[in-house]
Formats: sequence, structure tokens, C-alpha cells
Amino acid sequence: MLTILLCLFILLLIIIFHRKSRSVPLLLAAHTCTILLISAFMLASMTAASLFGFLGIKLDQHQDTIWCRWRGFLIHGFLCALYDSYILQAAYRLCRVVFYRRKRLHSFPLYLLLVPIESLFGIVCISPVLLRNDVIYLPTEFYCQTPFTNIPAISYIAVRLFCLPLLFIALVYICLLKHIHQIKTSSPTMTLHYRRRSKQNRRDLIVIRRLLLMLGVLILLGLPSIIFLSILMITGHFIPVTYRIGWLSVSFSLVFLAYMLIQLTRPLRKTVRRIFKLNISHQNRIRSLVHNVRHVIICNIAGFNQNRFGRQGSLGII
Repeated sequence: MLTILLCLFILLLIIIFHRKSRSVPLLLAAHTCTILLISAFMLASMTAASLFGFLGIKLDQHQDTIWCRWRGFLIHGFLCALYDSYILQAAYRLCRVVFYRRKRLHSFPLYLLLVPIESLFGIVCISPVLLRNDVIYLPTEFYCQTPFTNIPAISYIAVRLFCLPLLFIALVYICLLKHIHQIKTSSPTMTLHYRRRSKQNRRDLIVIRRLLLMLGVLILLGLPSIIFLSILMITGHFIPVTYRIGWLSVSFSLVFLAYMLIQLTRPLRKTVRRIFKLNISHQNRIRSLVHNVRHVIICNIAGFNQNRFGRQGSLGII
């Protein structure tokens, strides 16, 4: 629920404050946020099915149906598209730093075309688990998923979902480091153009570093599932709470991704800071106004009492 609220907040920020912008970072942020929102709705649907099942409420749409299998496939497909969207962000930073003279490689129309292609490609990459009927109904969990006991299928999903995006972004980070180092050694004189490019390159490098840190944290959040899978592969013993803990870590991951999306996108970060500054200044003005009104009221009351006691004193003297 928190992920859905954060995603709606981000999309509202983009629509209200940046609807006329042709900024590629904002386009990529909107793309990632949309996939994140769809993934959160899918996860909420699976959670609702599991909760109804544990409460003994049996509904047709929560049984072993075609929708149940498609939902189990789509949750992994959209998660794959979600992590691939960060590959697209890393590729954009790489093109902007290394190939900054080739404007087409970091132009808005190009990424407007790449965004749907990337989403479709991420979903298609997970389609083998659906075609091979690896997504099955789990009667103990009351939803459909690729079971952990299917080692080849679950290993393919883990590698495609986590390892490949992390590897690609790590390679981009290394390429940017080498490129920036080469620029520093080849251009000892600090011209104005070089200073501007150097500042922009450092910002892009920080974004890539944050992407790596973010994916590293996501892998740590998925560590319980990796441990349970390792126990299953070594001992053959399946721990019953594996699925619940696994999806709980995914739900925490989605919240973390929604928060980090604001931190990774500079225009969004600036907008949020500006909104909070306006709110703080507005609150300070209201407090100042209340304080002034209170001071005026107190002064009037004190003046009224002083006048009244003064009149009473003069009457007593008379």
C-alpha cells in the first residue's frame, strides 16, 4: 500500500510540475514508476488471495484459474521489466558521458521508443516459465507461482531478475570511472567547457553509484530467499515460510525502490524539496500570524483592564 501511495505521489509530481518537460531522466523515472505501480498492484492481488485463503474465504478468482497462472507469471515479468528499467537509466548516463557529442544517443525521442521495447523485452524474457508450465497453483499459499522446488526455473528467474542488471550496471560504472580518469589525464588545463562536463560527469557517476548501491540492498533483502533455496538444494528440506518471507522482502524492496526513485532523479528531488520548503515557510507565516494576533489580543485585554481599573480608582477618589 505504501508503494502504491509513493508511486501515485511521484506520478502526480511529474504530471503537475513537469508535464511539458521533454527531459529524459523524467521520462525514465515515469516509466520506472509506472512499472513499479503495476508490480505493487500485482503483489497486492497475490497478498489478498493468500489472506482470503488463510481466512477460509474461497473465491473463484483465487483458485487454480488461468488468471491465477498469468498473475504468477506477470509478477515476475514486471519485476524483470522493473530492474531492466534501471539498466536503461544506466545506459542513458553512459551515453551522456562517453558519447556526449552524439546527441541522438541521449535524445528524448530515442528513449520514448526504447521504453516500451524494454518493458516488452523484460516480460518476454520471463515467458519460458509460462510456456513450460512452471507457474503452478500452490495450495498452501492460495496463489500461483514458480515453486522453489523447481530449481532450474527459479534459478533462471533469479539470474535474469537480479544478476544480469547488477552486472550490466557494474560494467557501466567501471566504464564511466575509466572515461573520467582518461579525461583528467588527457586534459590537464581546466577550461570552462571541461569544468561543466566534469561536473555533469560526476553527477552521472553518483547516480550510477546509487544504482549499484540500490541493487546491492535489493540483493540483501532477497538474501532470506537465497538462504532458503540453498538449504533446499543442499538438504532437500523445504521450509514452509519460504514464500511468505520471500514476498515480504519483495514488498519492502518495492517501497525502497519508490523512495530511491526520487533520490535518483534530480528534477523530482528538487521539486520535492521546493514543496517542503514552501510548506515550512507557509507554516512559519501562519505561526507568525497567530503569534501577532495573540500578542494584539493580549495587549488589548491588558489595555482594557488598565482602563477599567483606572476608572474604578478615579470613582473611588471622587
